[in-house]
Amino acid sequence: MRYVRPGKHKEVMRKERPVTTTMLKLRDYQRDAIDAVSTAWNGGMQRPAVVLSTGSGKTVIFSHMAAEFVARTDKRVVVLVHRDELADQTINKMHDVAPHLSVGKVKATSNEVDRQVVVASVQTLAHAKRMAQLLEAPGEVGLVIVDECHHAAAPTYKKIMKAFGLFTGRVDGTVAVGFTATLARGDRKGLGDVWEDVAYTKSMGYMFTKGHLVMPHAISVAVDSLDLSGVKKSGGDYQTGDLGQALEDSDAMAKVAAAYAQHAPDRKGVIFTPTVATAHQAAKEMEALGFRFAVVTGDTPKEERTQIFRDRRNGTLQGYANCMVLTEGFDDPELSCAVIARPTQSQPLYVQMVGRILRTFPGKRDALVLDVVGASRDNKLKTLIDLEEGLFQDRKPCQECERIPCTCPCEGCGGTKPCKECEPEGAGVTELVLSGTGEQVELFDLSDSAWLRTDAGVWFIPMGSSGETFLWPRVDGQWDVCVAGKDETGKALPWRKLHEALPLGTAMGWAEAEADDLGHSIATRGARWRKDKPSDAQLTTAQRLGIVTTGLRKGEVSDQISAKFASRVFDKQLKRMGLDR
Repeated sequence: MRYVRPGKHKEVMRKERPVTTTMLKLRDYQRDAIDAVSTAWNGGMQRPAVVLSTGSGKTVIFSHMAAEFVARTDKRVVVLVHRDELADQTINKMHDVAPHLSVGKVKATSNEVDRQVVVASVQTLAHAKRMAQLLEAPGEVGLVIVDECHHAAAPTYKKIMKAFGLFTGRVDGTVAVGFTATLARGDRKGLGDVWEDVAYTKSMGYMFTKGHLVMPHAISVAVDSLDLSGVKKSGGDYQTGDLGQALEDSDAMAKVAAAYAQHAPDRKGVIFTPTVATAHQAAKEMEALGFRFAVVTGDTPKEERTQIFRDRRNGTLQGYANCMVLTEGFDDPELSCAVIARPTQSQPLYVQMVGRILRTFPGKRDALVLDVVGASRDNKLKTLIDLEEGLFQDRKPCQECERIPCTCPCEGCGGTKPCKECEPEGAGVTELVLSGTGEQVELFDLSDSAWLRTDAGVWFIPMGSSGETFLWPRVDGQWDVCVAGKDETGKALPWRKLHEALPLGTAMGWAEAEADDLGHSIATRGARWRKDKPSDAQLTTAQRLGIVTTGLRKGEVSDQISAKFASRVFDKQLKRMGLDR
């Protein structure tokens, strides 16, 4: 069954993207990761690894690393991805992060071997001729970055890495670094002979408490007719074909759809299944209950898959049913529900699946995992408990709310916190991204920049007399980064589009970087002047605009004035284009 596109949309703003050498700014831990790898190289390590969870911005990190390496050594960088389809995605993200880098592709018919940074797929470089062409191109390859490096124990990876001279122990030659969310393989093959040590890591718990990821909880979907005891195993996990047949023979997908309707009717989601047949079965059951899920498999054509992703972003689809192709290198931060309809004994695979729903997004408070379990549940079956050692102390769902971690209220806190938070220290996770008050934790509230919002919902950073840097919503669900500038007399200039068609998190980062480059302290939430008393001019303007200033500081008055003026500028245009929401 081919996916049918629901409808067409027209893009509305004119394209204007000036050349810039500005790079997307790094978070503190991202900077620390780069420095730790450099320290490892300087200390004689040729192949260090970095372990960071999904959503931590690994592409941002290695884009900066590549740019700094090229500038410092004038040598080329190769980024190795494990599937052909991930090459384009990686290149697009690198362009988003570091537009000034010359990035080429070595994949299938593409052979751009002479760029500063070359993104190459393992399948392509496994051919001796393609590897020779890359090595013979002008400029020495000095750094190899391996994405999803837990695959590197495979013979093809080792063959490619040996061709680059990465097992010589000579750090004066080519060096490497591997990035992954889990330095383990489902088939239990060792990685110690590939990666010498972990140079840097940050736990999921750290990402949760700092607001870089949303906290997950899990609910078991019991399927009494699902018997896993007879399912064959291969490489330390259930054999795909046998598992798929067991799911088809049971009423698992009907139970999945019913559980989704009960627990996640308003959530955007992704269903993981072991086979193409079960993916289609899941989508059919979801559709029967009024949920539109598109099927994505390894055979889905690139153009069709791109359209499916676009339609999910613009709201035509609620989610995806996929045959294990969206476990890595896939980014849709609006997703907040993962259905694990592919029971697994592999901790790395489970981490990859759950990781798809942990990215932050405005209004996204948490993530929900629906775990499919059978009547003869194997005690080695992975659940949320296995997401990270020590993250959840209890090994069973709460008897009252059936969730991990427990979310039911108790007398100790008056019903304002999950009951495990009221138990002694160590009883469960207490440092949640949610404050316990039920308030939404917005992505913008976690930023150091002074993000404001107009009445109709346009996000912007005020830059005083210079205008505003703002995010403009697109009909495809992506975002453009724009500037509404002013000349010396204060007259408004035509809007300029600086970056286009970006995911929200990336667009935010670019807007902050552009505002920061202009050097305006007004754009920083923690600027010292914001704590002063309002000026007479501010108070006069606020009074004219109907703003009550009692008890407000200078920064707060400035924000309200900026929001009033910005609403006049942006909201009328937003309504005219039919994008107000």
